[in-house]
Amino acid sequence: MEAPKLKLKRYISPEEVRSKLPKEGGLGFLFHSTDWETLSFAYDNVKERSPSFERELWDTPPFVASEMYDGDGIIGVNIAMPVPIDMWIGSSGGMREFRAKQFFPALELAAECNLRMVAMGASTPYVCNYGKLPRPLANPFITTGHAATAATLKKWAVHAAKQTNCDYEKISLAIFGAAGRLGKAVSQSIAYSSTPQEIILIDLYDKMALLKTQAEELLKITKCKDLKVSIYCFEASTAMPEFDGAILVSNNSVPYLTENDLKRAKFWIDDSHPRAASLEAELGSRNDTLYVECYARGPEGFNTGFPFRLPTSQDCYTCCAEGYVAWKEGISEDFVTGIPDVEKIDLVDRLLDKYKFNLGPFSGKNGDMIKTVPQAKLITDSHFIQIESEALGDVIN
Repeated sequence: MEAPKLKLKRYISPEEVRSKLPKEGGLGFLFHSTDWETLSFAYDNVKERSPSFERELWDTPPFVASEMYDGDGIIGVNIAMPVPIDMWIGSSGGMREFRAKQFFPALELAAECNLRMVAMGASTPYVCNYGKLPRPLANPFITTGHAATAATLKKWAVHAAKQTNCDYEKISLAIFGAAGRLGKAVSQSIAYSSTPQEIILIDLYDKMALLKTQAEELLKITKCKDLKVSIYCFEASTAMPEFDGAILVSNNSVPYLTENDLKRAKFWIDDSHPRAASLEAELGSRNDTLYVECYARGPEGFNTGFPFRLPTSQDCYTCCAEGYVAWKEGISEDFVTGIPDVEKIDLVDRLLDKYKFNLGPFSGKNGDMIKTVPQAKLITDSHFIQIESEALGDVIN
């Protein structure tokens, strides 16, 4: 006998959504399953992973996961795509299938719900070339979330430095995944003004040329004449450089940071997908370092209506916050696409302040609240291995 199809815990129709939203259209937050555990958030009868269940997931359409509220009023909905990231992120064929069977249908569902602005969560922007890929529908408008994420990551780094007894202006701050689009936006935001003493751009060895170009660009745009920019390319056999704190915006299908790696720094702000360090590494290093999720606390009355791994339903991922401010501003075009420049990041940062988005309490990547913050001495003399010919590390002054 054929196994029963996946059954949603609650089905919300587009007609129901339309009837509750403002006539001018609502806000959407579009995201995919980050891992297999999240499927149980929405379905009653999640099955053991198998080839047949994977095929069933591909054929399961996106759905309205929950309403979003502002006070008692519904302002939008979350739209979920059920295929977990590890089934498609690693191959061009998987990306094409995800685009055709999940992403485009999710946008069509958003249009049926009368959503005006849709923010894209987690690795969703990667699927549409960060908003640059043609799509079947002109509406709804989209935003990648990268400007809000870049702005908020910097705020988290400043906050974490203070809480771990570091002087932000004297630290060495590493950015993992720096060669990517979000990595570039984050590094530019950090380098532009109110900078740390040193920024270390970190990525894989084949990204060396990109990192060198990026380092040169940072030194051109910075308002800090004494900023030091370093680059470092790593492989499994190479040691990491020394740094005081790190921002993680890498996109890996499996975790790559160990417990010992995490213990090397005072703090880590993680916006990687699905995660840069394993759960075991996170928990094992909890007494020695601060390893926290990047998110934003929404304005009073804001309710995401979905059980994200965040402290409260008032909290949201930064990409959702960007969609909210674009929706509130009545923007009637795609908002953030591609790599946002520092002017766009500053604009979004001001809008986040305008609509009262703040940082919440420290929360682990696993969703646990962090009550005790490790206190450590400041490392001010950062350095790392340099190899002259085929350099794995380099400094640009």
